[in-house]
Amino acid sequence: MLDAWDRLERWLIGLLGGLALCIYLTQIVGRYLTTEIDFSAGEELTIYVVIWATFLTASLLVREDGHVRADLLLRMMRPERQRWLEIANCGIALGFCLALTWYGWLVSSDSYDLGERSNTVLSFPMWVYYAALPFSAALMSIRYARRLWQFCFAFDPATMEVHSGRE
Repeated sequence: MLDAWDRLERWLIGLLGGLALCIYLTQIVGRYLTTEIDFSAGEELTIYVVIWATFLTASLLVREDGHVRADLLLRMMRPERQRWLEIANCGIALGFCLALTWYGWLVSSDSYDLGERSNTVLSFPMWVYYAALPFSAALMSIRYARRLWQFCFAFDPATMEVHSGRE
């Protein structure tokens, strides 16, 4: 199931990136080549699509251990010590992501209840834009919970070590 989740996320991120590229390219063509294709809301829509793609990428980065972090000292430690630091890291990250999910949900639902829209020609419903945060944070929470469980109950030093890059 995890591979299907990874593939779905990659596919969706790629689709959103391609959509953003098409929207922006249409706007550029409309602006410089002909006035018949004028898509004035293209910049705004591109920002919304890119934000969604970026936030979805955060979940995949948890899976691949790709988030930026200071791990110089961690890489010098033995696997058993790395394990305990990773457990602490996952616990803190999980708590943070759960808080982001909760508060992001509150912001999104308030925006929906208020009928908040962008103040442009597009009049885009802002709750859709805001929903990227709680959605992404929920996906990251699931990934961090799984990672925490693995470090606590299924630790394998050969496969779960933070590598020093000296291989």
